[in-house]
Amino acid sequence: MPSLVNSSEENLRRTGQYSISIYDGELTTECIVNQVKKLKQAFPALPKGFYDILTDRIQEIEFSDKRLTSAVNNLIDTCVYPIPTIANLITWDRRVKLYTYRQMVEMTNEYGAGVWDEYKAVKAPGINIRVFASVLDIETYILETL
Repeated sequence: MPSLVNSSEENLRRTGQYSISIYDGELTTECIVNQVKKLKQAFPALPKGFYDILTDRIQEIEFSDKRLTSAVNNLIDTCVYPIPTIANLITWDRRVKLYTYRQMVEMTNEYGAGVWDEYKAVKAPGINIRVFASVLDIETYILETL
């Protein structure tokens, strides 16, 4: 199984894009219990096995408390079908687009040197090259700068 770093670098070669999730931190048992309880109240027709599979998937994908809570709230707010799927939850994520140095240079050529005032280098776990995010995203999502 490829490492996160290799997957990210391969993805960059394929798509020319990097991004990071705005959700970080750990996934606690307390959060899982609270969110499952909320799902049971919102969707009482879900079978019992749904929650076992969901719990396995969110742990394997390495969800955080913040991401799980946001995913459950989003599902409750937007589910138009009578019974949601696990995919409705585990695909939920909010990501910040990151730019490589080369992409920053290309933006400078297109928009001018002021681009460097609008983007700053950020720490991006699993990415072994210097990447940049917009100052607005850095402030909004409290990203760690270099």
